[in-house]
Parts: sequence; C-alpha cells; structure tokens
Amino acid sequence: MIVLADNDVLFKLAQCDLFEEFLTAFQITYADIQILKFGRYSMTSNRHRSRIGEESFSRLLACLAKVNDLSNEPNAEYVNALELQTDKNVDAGEMALFAVCPIIVNSSIVTGDKRSLSGLTEAGATDDVCAKLCLELAGRVFCFEQVLEKIIDRFGFDTVRERLVRGRECDRGLAQCLGHDCDATEVSFREGLKSYLNDARRTSGSLLAP
Repeated sequence: MIVLADNDVLFKLAQCDLFEEFLTAFQITYADIQILKFGRYSMTSNRHRSRIGEESFSRLLACLAKVNDLSNEPNAEYVNALELQTDKNVDAGEMALFAVCPIIVNSSIVTGDKRSLSGLTEAGATDDVCAKLCLELAGRVFCFEQVLEKIIDRFGFDTVRERLVRGRECDRGLAQCLGHDCDATEVSFREGLKSYLNDARRTSGSLLAP
C-alpha cells in the first residue's frame, strides 16, 4: 500500500513518537509513504519547530529524510472543482492529496485533518465533480483516530500510553480520550476513540476506510 500522508498526521505521530508503530500497524515502510513537496518545506519551518518542540521536530526530520515526494500531478479537474468550495475547510494540501489519490494504484490517504473530510463530503453533496471524487476515494482514507486504534490493536494500550500522554497536546480528541488527569484505562480510551470515530464517519460519508 502507498500511503499519502498529510502534514497534520506527521506532526501528530512525531509528537507522540509513534512513527515505527505506525509503520508496523499499517504493514508499510518509510519508502511506502509519499508527501507533497511543498508540504515538506512547510513542515520544516521555524514556526512548526517552535510549536512542536525540539524532540518532536527531530523525529519529524528523521521521518522526512526517509519518505518520498509525490511525483504524480493531481487531477486538475478535481483541484479546480475543490478550489471553488472556498467555504469547506479544504486547504491546498488536502486538495492536492484528494485529487492525486485516485491516480495512484493501491494508495490511501492518512490525514490528521477531519475537517477537510467533512468539507469534501459537503462539496460532494452539491457539486457533481466533487461527488465523483468522493466515490473514487470511498474507503481509502484513514483519520488519526483510526491510526491510534490500529496501533493499539497491534501493540496494546499500555505499551504506548506514556507516549500518548506526552504527545496529548497534538490533538484535542486524544487529550480528551486520555481524560483530564490522563487516567484513562484501555477500555475508556477505546470508547473515547470510538465516539470520535463514529462522529467522523457521520460527517465524512463513505470516505473513511472500514
């Protein structure tokens, strides 16, 4: 499988120190991950370095050194249609990933931006081209909650708990699943993830993978 990763999910994996677990859970290598070239430059800015901290930034740089830049050009028809949906919370990076995924055989998108998924779904409800894109992407997208679920299924909650606690500020849903005092059990954490995932499925139509 080829994984098209957005900036958000890479930031979150860096802050939670879960890159290796992510690879194992998805049965991929760094070579299977592709990112947008302009996203690479954006992620390495001093602003993001300050935001996520030195340790997380070092992990991010190590990951970026091993992954590949996307060489395929996004489908122009899809990009043009999405650019008209300026009120749908779909930024340029997400547009490009959405528009290029159908071109790449055996590819999926892994994103930390659920707003863009609901935005694409909303666009598909009113625009025929966006509706066609939604059909092509159906079942090919993973959100951050699904990433965490797969990691916990593979490694167990206790194995990654401390890293989730340290990285909790990267994602509001993660912080809430861990609880105010970070005292969540595996059962309560999974219940929280399931609640967020159910909400994501409700707002993202058929985009998310089963």
